[in-house]
Amino acid sequence: MVETPDPLWDPDLPGDGELERLTALLGAYRHVPGPVPAAPPLRRRRRRLFPLAAAAALVACAIGIAAWVPWRLQWSEHRQWAVQTDAPPFPATLAVGQTLATAATQSATLQVARIGRMQVMPGTRIRLADTRTGHHRLELLEGRIRARIWAPPGHFGIAAGASETVDLGCEFEMSRTPQGEGTIHVTSGWVMHSVEGQETLVPAGSTLDFTGERSGIPLATGASAGFRAAVDRFDRAMAAGQRPADAEALIAREATAADRFTLLTLLTRYPALASGPLYPRLAAMFDGAPAPGHRTAWQHGSVHAMNQWWEQIPRPPKAWWLNWRDALD
Repeated sequence: MVETPDPLWDPDLPGDGELERLTALLGAYRHVPGPVPAAPPLRRRRRRLFPLAAAAALVACAIGIAAWVPWRLQWSEHRQWAVQTDAPPFPATLAVGQTLATAATQSATLQVARIGRMQVMPGTRIRLADTRTGHHRLELLEGRIRARIWAPPGHFGIAAGASETVDLGCEFEMSRTPQGEGTIHVTSGWVMHSVEGQETLVPAGSTLDFTGERSGIPLATGASAGFRAAVDRFDRAMAAGQRPADAEALIAREATAADRFTLLTLLTRYPALASGPLYPRLAAMFDGAPAPGHRTAWQHGSVHAMNQWWEQIPRPPKAWWLNWRDALD
């Protein structure tokens, strides 16, 4: 059956006059499709959800760190340290009382409990003296090591004969000859070197020479060879009860702003030097003029007077947990 086209069902076909009249009258009531409604805006919702998500992430991180830090610091007494090396003769671990020695072509890496790592360079001998939570100690018999520690001050230390170098949360390198002479170079944080009751702070960017009987004066890594030699000779002379005026004047004249810690250590170790040229040279490196009577008080060994300048230098114990890069292996 063939259907006849009908304009009632196909609006494209022409209709008669009556149909067109009715179409015009009812056209105002016909359905006209409107625009597709847009999706509800998500931008505001996302803006509201972002702070909540960020806060939740921070809380989760804080909880994770609160659990991770105590785990990192905890260590069973006499538990062995892991040794990493490609040399077959080396043991996989180092126990208390054991000695690790590297040949001229060998090196090794020690896991210092969970608080850091230590590289043992070629031609080095070390001995693990003690290890437990909060107290890890080894002895550098000879050679060179490089330690990177992330822990509270005092957790890690290295003995070298009668002296001891205690980490205050940092990265440092240390060497020692068979005769007992050595050098410490600090690249991050601080260390405390002590020998025969004498304690010396060494900050990042400084080098300290020592022997089995004495600790030297910290020197900026970039200090000139002439300045370093002058400070060493002057320190040894002062320790022997002498005070060469020419060396004192030379140090005051050659010192730069980078040598502020060196001068501060000299004046602290030998308070009588406040009467000479080192005091005004150091005073010029601090903000503001010293208070009246400050110089005289320093000469008499006043700790209060010394602290007025020491407090202008960031000192340990530092906020070691903020130095998170030292925790990265």
